Amino acid sequence: MFYLIIATILWSLSFSLIGYSLSSDINSWTLAFLRSTIACIVFARWIDFKIPASYIIRIIFIGALQIGVMYLLYLNAFNYTSVQKILLFTVTTPFYVSMISQIINQKLKPSAFFIVFLSVLGGLIIRITVFDINDLTGLFLVQLANICFALGQVLYKRLKKVSIKTVSIFTDFAFFFIGATLVTFTALVISPYNYTQPASINQWLLILWLGGGASGIGYYFWNYGSTQVRVETLATMNNLVIPLGLFIEIAFFSGNYNYQSLVIGTVIIASSIIASLRYDNN
Repeated sequence: MFYLIIATILWSLSFSLIGYSLSSDINSWTLAFLRSTIACIVFARWIDFKIPASYIIRIIFIGALQIGVMYLLYLNAFNYTSVQKILLFTVTTPFYVSMISQIINQKLKPSAFFIVFLSVLGGLIIRITVFDINDLTGLFLVQLANICFALGQVLYKRLKKVSIKTVSIFTDFAFFFIGATLVTFTALVISPYNYTQPASINQWLLILWLGGGASGIGYYFWNYGSTQVRVETLATMNNLVIPLGLFIEIAFFSGNYNYQSLVIGTVIIASSIIASLRYDNN
């Protein structure tokens, strides 16, 4: 649980930094490529080709899906809608995590659906708003990103249960971000947009933080933490980023918000997390 909380805090800082400081100057394809590449460099020293090729291929595939494709979709959404609405649109991730896990494992648990429902309800209460056509485009992109992110979490958790126990998690993430970098580089090359050079030292520092901190350290903590908890806890923890991200936007970027909805929604999400922990212990 500790690792999931740390990852959530790191990620909650990212939404506003991207929305307010980077998305208007650097195209999403470039930003996805730079984040993946920097994270790949962080873990490069742990690349180990002595492990079975089949394992390497599976890890690269999971990284390409969970990070590479997800980044391309998620970062493109900032071109269509606001930081607050993107945070809201991530509310469905617990549902996807729970559904994909139960479909793969062929086990349907009504109690698990109720816990996930609480988490989604809390996120919806936090931000109920009116959407226009651009918001709906952003919604569609984020939902595809959520599915990629959820599928990657479930596949990695499943892989670590049945795979070689001696492979370092650092080695996992070296190949994980190789997959993400291959996808984002390919997308940048074939996209209609050219590589956008960051315009200032501050932008480079933000990108280094997003790549090394939010991506490198954040995904390491998240995917490692995902192997230590049940899927119900993993699902509900996904939505903790919503109130944390909004608190940061309000505190540091002068975001306007309905505080009553924020508090009520946060309490419901916290309740779902507590319920999932009790479920873990039973």
